Order: sequence, then structure tokens, then C-alpha cells
Amino acid sequence: VVCRTAMTGAIPQATTHAAILAPNWLGDVAMAIPSIQTLLQRRPQTTFHVLARAPFSDVIGLLNAPQLKCHEMGPSVQELRKTLRTIDPEAVVLFPGSFRSAWICRGIGKVRIGVRQDSRSWWLTHAFPRGTSRPRATHEHYADLVEHAVGIRPGPPHSLRAKGRGIDRSGIVLVPGASRPFKRWPESRFVVLAKALQTYQEPITLIGAPAEQTMLNAIAREIPDSKVICNERLPQTLESIKKAKILVGNDTGPRHLAALFGTPCVTLFGPTDPRWAPPTQYEHALRSQPFAPGELVANDAPGVFHLERISVGDVVSAVQQVMANQYG
Repeated sequence: VVCRTAMTGAIPQATTHAAILAPNWLGDVAMAIPSIQTLLQRRPQTTFHVLARAPFSDVIGLLNAPQLKCHEMGPSVQELRKTLRTIDPEAVVLFPGSFRSAWICRGIGKVRIGVRQDSRSWWLTHAFPRGTSRPRATHEHYADLVEHAVGIRPGPPHSLRAKGRGIDRSGIVLVPGASRPFKRWPESRFVVLAKALQTYQEPITLIGAPAEQTMLNAIAREIPDSKVICNERLPQTLESIKKAKILVGNDTGPRHLAALFGTPCVTLFGPTDPRWAPPTQYEHALRSQPFAPGELVANDAPGVFHLERISVGDVVSAVQQVMANQYG
């Protein structure tokens, strides 16, 4: 197993085809965008085939790069290996840090780059440590990966919107859901919040995953003239976030999509430490314990960092501040 990479990177300049295993979560895919961009820029003659879960290819497609080809991943290891064999890549970059991802890529390509953990180094040609600092921003892990691959370090997440090009923004987007119950602010408070925000006379849209439709519909029934978007595919969700005046919600995937579009955002952090995915320049972070000592990691003390500590008034005040700064 190779641990060190030359300054030019482990992927040779002459590589014609390479594969990328995308992250498994929506927010992580969004945070990986700068790293994927760097791969494209440093290897302009290489066609990169990205294997991603079905809806996530919509996010990767935002890069609009001819050398980038998306392949929607099937559920089984056998299907993924079949896709990889069809691509026949010379190199594979593994964004997931799981044993399963390394097992899928075993023996495929002359170069296989990933993190050394979970006994997966046997299946990688270029493995490097994930690091010991805790917590550490996820996008920094991805930057480590790409620096080893092409010899240059990607920057932090940033907006894909061209500088100087304005967007006619309208509407408020709310994100009441999250992948885990403890990451969700109470639904009843989203109702109270939405009613308070109607003073802006902006249409209110609730977005989420298809599995959250019942919950979103129940909230929407309490909010006059609101609508719900929770489709399997993401174009409608992406468009609503791109054009919104502000997005307000839990620490989950859509906040990272807002960063891609430069959409102002208020994010509620409870028992997930913000240092795993630090707020961007477009984001106002509301922490359930803003004065907690740095050595205390929110993930390790869910009772201490309960989201109910954030009041509706706190969120309304944050929205007012962001709206005044952006549009005042």
C-alpha cells in the first residue's frame, strides 16, 4: 500500500478514463463538488465517470462539464462492479470511507485512492490516514483525497453562481426534515415560524425527501398558501433553493445545496457539531449551545445540545438579520 504521493498526484496526466465513487449522502455530495471540480481542472484530458446514488447525479450535473459522465448506482455490489468493469477506468477515486466501497473497487484500475481505515487498505494502491483531529470538516477530508490524486488541494465549498450575475430571488424555503430524528427541530415550531415569516409576503415552500411527505403535508396544512416539494429526483428542489430569498432548516443536505447557489441560509445545529460541516459565507448558524467549550463535541452529548433549546424567536431574529443584510 502506497502512503505517499508525488507532487503531480497519483493519477497520471495521460489517464484517459477515471472513476469516482461519490459520497452516500446529499450534503456530502454537495461538499465534494469543489474537489470534483479540482479533479476536472487538473486532469482536463481525462473523462471522469462518477458513480452516484440516483438523485445525486442531479447535483453533480450542476458542474455541466463535458468530461464528466454520471452513472446512477444500483443497490448491489455486483451491479456496481459490473458498471466499473464496463467503464474500465485506469484510476478510481473513492470518496466514501467504508470497507464496502473499497471491496467494490478491488482489482479495478491501476490506481485506487482512498482513506486508510476499516481494514480497507488491502484493496487500495494509494491509502492515506483520515487524520486524528476530531471533529474535522468533511470537505477537508475530500481535499486530502484529491490532493493525493492530482497534486493540488481544493478550496472550501463555494457558490457555483458566476460572479456578477444576479438572481431574481423570491420565496422562503423551509427544511423541517433530516436523516435522523435528533437532527430535527420540532415540527410545531416550523408552523409557528412559517406564520411569523408570512409578514415578508413571500411564498413558503417546504422541501424534503419522499419519505418525509406525510410530515411535510401535515405542516403545510397549517400554513396558508404554502407548497411541498419532495420528489425522487432533485431538479425542482434545486430550482426552488437556487431562487429562494432564504432557506431555513435543520443541519441536513439542502443547506449544502444552498451554499452551491449562494442562497442565504439559516441553519439550526443541535447534537451535530458544526465543525463537521462549517457554515459557509452565505449561512447564519444557530447553535443550541453557542457557548459550549470547544473540547465538548455536540455529537457526544445529544442531551446537552438538544435542538429544542433554539426558540422560534431566535430563528425569526436570525432570518430578519440575514434578510436585512442581503436585501435591506
